[in-house]
Amino acid sequence: MKNFKQKYGPWALITGASTGIGRAISEQVAQQGLNIVAVARNQNNLDALKNQLENAYGIEVKTISADLSLSESNHDIVQQTADLDIGLLIPNAGIENNGPFINNALEDEHKMLLLNTVSPMMLSHLFAQRFAKRGGGGILLTASLFAYQGVPFVSNYSASKAYILSLGEALNVELKPQGIDVTVLSPGLTDTAMTQNMAVDFNKMPITKHQPNIVALVGLQALGKKATVVPGFINKFYAWENRLIPRSWPVKLFGLLIKRAMTAENTPAKLPA
Repeated sequence: MKNFKQKYGPWALITGASTGIGRAISEQVAQQGLNIVAVARNQNNLDALKNQLENAYGIEVKTISADLSLSESNHDIVQQTADLDIGLLIPNAGIENNGPFINNALEDEHKMLLLNTVSPMMLSHLFAQRFAKRGGGGILLTASLFAYQGVPFVSNYSASKAYILSLGEALNVELKPQGIDVTVLSPGLTDTAMTQNMAVDFNKMPITKHQPNIVALVGLQALGKKATVVPGFINKFYAWENRLIPRSWPVKLFGLLIKRAMTAENTPAKLPA
């Protein structure tokens, strides 16, 4: 990542910064010498991240505890960072719901849409305006391997990530003339708390698990070079197969694989006659 700090510094804003892929991204951005605004819900996790990064890399970390499913939280972040020269935005925060769509609570599905789609859109809009005025910047969005087609039993989650993929592809072209780099990182199965808590036995699926630090590095190295990036050969195959075969085929394939891998407590319920 040559000249990373010169291009995207001196400050980066990262949401979902304290765990999983977001934490790995935070550490690698800190290694490049950028100060970080770390955003997450859990203040204890944020404090631990702040202590680790400041002690290890000699940077400054500002923490913001916020629920980004609330629209006002996104505006508050912009206001709280008005005095910082932020050149890199990584809206990584997200959640997932899995299981039969009609069994999931509507409130949970709605909250996921707000966090996975509305918050990244708002932050991208607000910070891209700032980047345009400063003459450049970067945005690294986080989608998913499931963004490339509908995926039964994670239907709303895959749809939310498809939105991010489409948004990022468009902004990559639209914002480039203003010196703003936009890349979409689409991780596959990653060893994080989110996937560990899913009621799916991924050992029953032909899919490769990656570590968060590898996924983070792939995304950061692609920023400014690619519109989209998918870590891992097998994941790349899954992402691009629907350009070679009818789109309905991978949708059905993923549905069969996930249904077979779902644990007992998450098996589809039968509707009453």
